[in-house]
Amino acid sequence: MVASPYRLQSLAPAALRAAAMMAVAIGVGVWSAILLAPRPTESPPLLEVGAAVPTDLSPVVQWFGGAPLRVRVAVHGVIATDAGQGAALLSVEGAPPRAYRVGQSLAPGVVLEAVAPGAVSIAQDGVVEHVVMPRLPNSVQGFIPVSRPSP
Repeated sequence: MVASPYRLQSLAPAALRAAAMMAVAIGVGVWSAILLAPRPTESPPLLEVGAAVPTDLSPVVQWFGGAPLRVRVAVHGVIATDAGQGAALLSVEGAPPRAYRVGQSLAPGVVLEAVAPGAVSIAQDGVVEHVVMPRLPNSVQGFIPVSRPSP
């Protein structure tokens, strides 16, 4: 049986109408499900984040051959008291020497802790390091006596 062209022409509008009605029905169903879906009353609980536990990574750093960066400090002169107070003439990382008092910061994380005759104590990241002033052959160490000028 061969369908006549007249019969196909009469079925085409009906098929198109049926497809359009199916598309409208599917659209109404989908949008109804989206718009009429129940909304959650409260958010699900979030993961609680506790306080960060401090972790010491120095063994790992040492394992891989790393070492904490140290600031190079050279002592050029000191003025010290018996109580470890005073000032020192220091060169930090090869810069020109500057005067620093006890408790003053030399660089971030580096503090002048104490001044002793001929040496200083420097705290770098919690580690106190003792730096000795080099003795030069023609330098004067200690007090220099001053004689009164004769009248």
